[in-house]
Amino acid sequence: MTHLSRTLPIKRAAHVYLVQDGTLLLVAERMDDGSIFYGLPGGKAGPGESLADAAVRQVKVETGLTVTDLNFVSLLEGEMLTGTKNECYANFGRFTANFRGELNPTDPEVVGTQWVPFADVPSLVRYGPPPEVEERNPLIWVPTRDFLRGEARAYYPI
Repeated sequence: MTHLSRTLPIKRAAHVYLVQDGTLLLVAERMDDGSIFYGLPGGKAGPGESLADAAVRQVKVETGLTVTDLNFVSLLEGEMLTGTKNECYANFGRFTANFRGELNPTDPEVVGTQWVPFADVPSLVRYGPPPEVEERNPLIWVPTRDFLRGEARAYYPI
């Protein structure tokens, strides 16, 4: 176990694996550099907000869907983006859930949603610059890879 010698901000976020007929729902977001990033629906937890509540709220905003009956899948935890202006200690929860409604994102950063066959998800993931964007860190996608293979673990140290 690593003992931090400095204080880092904590980033807490929750994402939901929404599955339908062998496909996974991804949201497309425009990044600050103009590129398109495909990710899981979900996002940051607000102060005092549980990861489960953040998942429900963020999925509604990013997709228009209402999720219920969340089931915990995994937790990603550890220091991220060391040496950048966005370094933090991350606690990222992953859930599955039932869902209902129509796809209708209201988040202005979301430019679309897409049901993607499991086998095609890795081809949409973009790694690399800018390095301060945690979503482009390959470690963030390891739990999703394992989930799609039916091999999800409960805990992933970063």
